Amino acid sequence: MTASVPRRLVFTNRKGGCGKTTTSVNIAAALAHMGHRVLVVDTDPQAHATMSLGIAQAGLKADLSTLVEGRTSFEEALRPTYIPRLAVIPSSRRLADFERRHSNLREARFWMRDRLSPAMDSFDFTIFDTPPTTQLLTLGALVAGREAYIPMQAQFLAMEGMIEIIELAEQVQKHYNPDLEVRGIIPTFVDPSVMGGGSLLEDLRDRLGRDLVLKPVHLNRELAEAPGAGQTIFQHSLRSSGAIDYYRVALQIRDRAPGDQPRDPA
Repeated sequence: MTASVPRRLVFTNRKGGCGKTTTSVNIAAALAHMGHRVLVVDTDPQAHATMSLGIAQAGLKADLSTLVEGRTSFEEALRPTYIPRLAVIPSSRRLADFERRHSNLREARFWMRDRLSPAMDSFDFTIFDTPPTTQLLTLGALVAGREAYIPMQAQFLAMEGMIEIIELAEQVQKHYNPDLEVRGIIPTFVDPSVMGGGSLLEDLRDRLGRDLVLKPVHLNRELAEAPGAGQTIFQHSLRSSGAIDYYRVALQIRDRAPGDQPRDPA
């Protein structure tokens, strides 16, 4: 099974603790389990997506920083994972040094796009996991991507970070990447037992449009445990509500071509 047009998804939010990496990794895994060829590009120096996909940091000679700087090739940086059809360009703490060295270079915002293209076109989906900042690494991912998705913790205070990322994406679209579009807000850590959670989702739908707010991911203990085991939720607890939630969101994302509205899976 292949996507008709290779797609480039950026999962981003400047606010930490919103489930961004959990979302990136589990959406990638779900799409791979559906039969698609998927590439994860870990742009966060914390390398949590890399570790969640079973790539050890020790002895890692080639990563995103060495690739973007032109010191290694795409093939040298690419790593297979324990999931068939899912590969990763890993991160390491070297990315933090990369960002410090090049943050003032305007042309550095294009390096990620230029070094990853056209290799991304050999995958059905490329998924960028970004750090919780609006600096060079996040900018580079937005310049390289085409569809931005914003995981957002289901709390009213989290709306500020969401709005800031939407504004950043609009600026990137205007100045650097006309193909970029915000395609969805993914509510995370939704707890039906907490008063106000349902009203927040309705408020989001009223403000942003019902089609932009994707299916929620509920608070789930297994989702918190899976990264510590170096696994996605599908390897860790296939029958958990977290696995079901992420599979449903992945279906929504898969079934919408750029320019389409999301379709509700049954």
